[in-house]
Amino acid sequence: MKFLINKKVAVGLIIICGIIIVNVYVAFTNLLNFSFISSVVIIGVILLVFFILNQEAIIKKNKEKEQLERTDATAKEQLKFTDATAKEQLDLTDATAKEQLKFTDATALSEKLKGVAKDEFSAMITHELNTPLVPIIGYCKMLKTSMLGRIDQEQLEAIEVIEKNAKRLETLITDIMDVRKIDLDQLKFKIDALSLDEFFSNLNSDYRKILENKKCQFIINPYAKNLVIKTDKSRLRQVFDNLISNAIKFVPENKGKIETGCMKENNKLVFYVKDNGIGILQEKQKNLFQKFYQIDTSERRSVGGTGLGLAISKGIVEKLGGTISVESDGKTGTTFYMKFPL
Repeated sequence: MKFLINKKVAVGLIIICGIIIVNVYVAFTNLLNFSFISSVVIIGVILLVFFILNQEAIIKKNKEKEQLERTDATAKEQLKFTDATAKEQLDLTDATAKEQLKFTDATALSEKLKGVAKDEFSAMITHELNTPLVPIIGYCKMLKTSMLGRIDQEQLEAIEVIEKNAKRLETLITDIMDVRKIDLDQLKFKIDALSLDEFFSNLNSDYRKILENKKCQFIINPYAKNLVIKTDKSRLRQVFDNLISNAIKFVPENKGKIETGCMKENNKLVFYVKDNGIGILQEKQKNLFQKFYQIDTSERRSVGGTGLGLAISKGIVEKLGGTISVESDGKTGTTFYMKFPL
């Protein structure tokens, strides 16, 4: 056991020891009696006991101090460990966030590059497909007019089939190009004054004979007569051509009916194209203006189509500041409405 002695106790012990030594010497020399020596010894014992008790108190105090120092050291180590763990976790979180950001940026860049590649591919394909169609259609016209020699009826019919399918492919290519331009907001418009009387007159002259040959009624009701509006004439005509072409495909044979016209309604000009065809079910109407969407019925599949006409029409109408909608009970025909602010 290690004893720790403070200065006061040490001095007391030295004095007591000195007194004891003197008394012992005197006792042996018979200068004092034995009782004095006994009293001194008793005092020395009392001081010794005091010394031992004081030592125990000092030892206890030192132990408490050491325990406190160990606790403080443990707390500091725990704090260092907690700080290190927190820093490591923060670094890990930061690294994870950076990796996630890099991944997000890489994904966005990849999608952008895919979009660019898709647009470039679309442009290339439409150009490459359209290039050979020009001479094909041109030669068909020359053959039909006997510019390259006379042909018989069977040959003429074959040439007409070639020309019909070439023009169909040309229309498809044009539609693909228009859809791409709408998606990229690159479809060009030329806004001019347009007389609706003239517009519907041209529409009537272009379609009446064709529809008469198909024994289909074509009715024009331009309720808003003598009205001139600001719009793109060719784009508006493109929308009407798409809607009327669709109507022609689905009206009943020999008793079809297509009606078109316009009217004023609550400060809006409303155009419409109505037919007595097979109609469109309510649940199918919500997807009707999506690209390449076709209603999966035997009647509609039999007439073909790319599913782009209505998507293009919607894009054109909206670019012109209007809205397009459809109305049908799925049984007795379909009506398309185009509304423009006046």
